[in-house]
Amino acid sequence: MALIRCPECGREVSDQAPACVGCGRPIAQGIPAPQGSTESPKCKRMITPVIINVGGGSCDLGMRERWTCPACMSVIYRKGCFVATTTYGDEDIVEVRFLRAFRDEILQEAGAGRVLIKAYYRWGPLAAQWVEAVPGLKRVARWSLDRVISGIEAFTELRRDRFRS
Repeated sequence: MALIRCPECGREVSDQAPACVGCGRPIAQGIPAPQGSTESPKCKRMITPVIINVGGGSCDLGMRERWTCPACMSVIYRKGCFVATTTYGDEDIVEVRFLRAFRDEILQEAGAGRVLIKAYYRWGPLAAQWVEAVPGLKRVARWSLDRVISGIEAFTELRRDRFRS
């Protein structure tokens, strides 16, 4: 085992590492990118989420709802409330937590709801990229999501107040 310089960012990494911990570039030649790797939408580089320690615990960047390409700084969404997180700009805002609860407590309980969830996980990342990329679309998405949330509150027992800190 030896330390080598990453050809992408110049950081020293082990020649045995599957990817650079600094930029996510796969290290070994001829070895496919590790599972969980994805292509950055802007720079088209293969990015491999890495595990880092944060405050004594571990944080798997690939499993977060939102993470950023270290090369071009574009935001890459992997799971969760794709459109809502992009629209509201925060994965812990009341509206996003409310929509997650709606998914988990109401939609998940019905067959049609599970079909909607599956379709959303298929097409949500693309929709989130559009919201992020097209000027003015965030405003339209926010207006639409605010109406959806009001409708959910009107027709279900779920209330936003439950998610306020």
